[in-house]
Amino acid sequence: MTKGIILSGGWGTRLRPLTCTIPKSLIPIVNKPVIERQILSLKSAGVREIVLAVSVMSDVVKNYFGDGKRLGVKIHYTNEKYPMGTAGAIRLAEDYLKDDNFFMLNGDIIMNFDFSDMLKSHNKYKGVGTIASKILEDPSRYGVLIVNNETNQLCKFLEKEEYMPPEGKIVPMPINAGVYILEPAIFSYIKPNKKVSIERNVFPRVAEENKLYHYPISGIWKDIGKPLDLLQANILLMEEILQNLKGEVKNLIDESVEIDPSTKICSPCTIGENVVIRKDCSIGPNVIIGDNVFIDENTEIKNSLIYNESYFSKNVKISNAIISDNCMIEKNVEILGDTENLVILSSFVKVLKNIKLISKNHQPISYCHHEEVKENIE
Repeated sequence: MTKGIILSGGWGTRLRPLTCTIPKSLIPIVNKPVIERQILSLKSAGVREIVLAVSVMSDVVKNYFGDGKRLGVKIHYTNEKYPMGTAGAIRLAEDYLKDDNFFMLNGDIIMNFDFSDMLKSHNKYKGVGTIASKILEDPSRYGVLIVNNETNQLCKFLEKEEYMPPEGKIVPMPINAGVYILEPAIFSYIKPNKKVSIERNVFPRVAEENKLYHYPISGIWKDIGKPLDLLQANILLMEEILQNLKGEVKNLIDESVEIDPSTKICSPCTIGENVVIRKDCSIGPNVIIGDNVFIDENTEIKNSLIYNESYFSKNVKISNAIISDNCMIEKNVEILGDTENLVILSSFVKVLKNIKLISKNHQPISYCHHEEVKENIE
């Protein structure tokens, strides 16, 4: 039976300071960890046994998922003592994966395509590997795939620094979407106990042997490598979930939420469990609020992510921000990012009353966990 492995051991450096206290793999996407959504996608394709390749804050990941029973799958773990690369990580899991083909996912992407159809395509072409590909208008941040559209064969795999657009112009190209199906034969391409990149060291060799194929995907695909990507990914997935619901559902609001009748909810919004929102507030559009959050009177929040257990006092204004768990925002505070440069508060940050944090001159603002914000930035 087809299994799966999710690479979930990265440091999440580009997402700091958020990932100083939360493993990148547990970063919430519409109030559910990114790799939990991936596990459920694999489960929908019939996968019942999954390996999580963990490293950074591995105990936190293991405590959250346990043996996988809660999600209806069996979860194994491999733990890298030192960085092994994307291929080295799956080589560590060979004993779990060697009996059949398996999905391999990068643990920092969201997508909504049909995994079972990708598996049918892989079985049809009988290659060593199949790579999900996504055409992007600007592929410069990703590895580019040179493909034969008639046979779906992947002819060449170019890392981002190797791709030279014709005449220097950016043109739409298929990129590596970070989802693969691999046969056990892939292990013969990976040296044991070495740091090996599957993208740089393995896939080019498989492509040269004409044993690598691609599977074009449509719909949502987004990595969460940077804070702005993370905000956009949440909004995209929230919109997708709402579109797929029957009826005219405009927001995702848990039944336990307590919202004063005078408060306006501007769709689309997601509001988690046990949230309290007092009178004369304005929430949305494009707001995702986690669980056990308290929002006092006359507070405005838009285009932002709010994690669990945070407190917002009266007369607070927030836009273009990511506020992590257990933060405290005192009264008359303004936290205003712009569309490209967000304001980011890591866990347990306290912002004192009357403070203004306003991103100007294209400069993001961020605070590490347990900081107390006493001075204005504007």
